[in-house]
Amino acid sequence: MARTREFDDEVLRAASRELFWSNGFANTSIGDISAATKVGNGSIYAAYGSKFDLFFTILESYCRTRIDTVASAMSVGHTAAESIREFFDVIVADCANQVGRRGCLMLNSIAEFGGRDERVIALCRTTTDTMERRVARRIEAAIAANEIERVEVDPLAAQIILVSQGLIQMSRLGTPREKLVAVADAYLETLPIRAL
Repeated sequence: MARTREFDDEVLRAASRELFWSNGFANTSIGDISAATKVGNGSIYAAYGSKFDLFFTILESYCRTRIDTVASAMSVGHTAAESIREFFDVIVADCANQVGRRGCLMLNSIAEFGGRDERVIALCRTTTDTMERRVARRIEAAIAANEIERVEVDPLAAQIILVSQGLIQMSRLGTPREKLVAVADAYLETLPIRAL
């Protein structure tokens, strides 16, 4: 019979996510997590098996929220222009309001793990591909509605996601909100969309 966990798993994951996000995987120990959550090392290992398995569970959850953010923005407004603007507005607001300008846990993990762990890279690749598909669907609908010129949909969707990730990286450098907005606006002006 499986042993019942004697701690709140959501609280543990939330606190662990904050530590991994702020400090990185390598600079966060199970001891750090135990100290922050008051959950014993043994209980954490019993629940997750390893620090990496706990981290990967958290990263999977975080990546789902990134996909949800894109999907939500793409459903806003009557036009693709409004949807894309909403997406950039959400990104800029998140960056500007974030304590410590930590960036994106997914992008940070790509940088930290590089090619050293295929599970991390595969998850981040799949997440990025899924975000691009959400944007591509919105662009396809815009083409069908004659809002946008006929374009190569997949490269444009990838470019929109890439610009959003660039805004996040700029934010990590301490770029003021006003400049992030200006960069997003300048990019939006280049899109083959009839009305922004």
